[in-house]
Amino acid sequence: MGEPQPETGASTTRWYFLLRSIAVALDYGIYLATFYAYVSHFGSPTDTGYQVHGCGHFLLFGGLWVLWLPLPEVVFGRTFGKWACDLRVVTLNGGAITMGQGLLRHVLDPVDFFSCFGLVGYIVAKTNPLNQRVGDLVARTRVIAE
Repeated sequence: MGEPQPETGASTTRWYFLLRSIAVALDYGIYLATFYAYVSHFGSPTDTGYQVHGCGHFLLFGGLWVLWLPLPEVVFGRTFGKWACDLRVVTLNGGAITMGQGLLRHVLDPVDFFSCFGLVGYIVAKTNPLNQRVGDLVARTRVIAE
């Protein structure tokens, strides 16, 4: 596989960022829907919503997070959302990423996606030549369109 090239052209770049946004929405939408279903089913109703007792749910959802986001990127090069949008995560030289890189990319998701409603990740990706968000820069990876 050759050296991945940055996306070019305004139309291509807009389409690329739209696909990445849809992929993130799919991945985290399904993850959060699973979390909501779990809390609704196993939680106790309170005046302000539901409460889940104990700490086992932290281990459960931490494990599901690893199985849903970093692990598929390591094994298949993509998550469900990236698969649906024909995107792939690669190293800077175009190879498969390691588990360490996958974990590092996603540990920084709160910085990229959830701070200022995703503005931080968008600005960082938009202003560097390989369209890398903060997690990609730190993990030395990038997302390519196939």
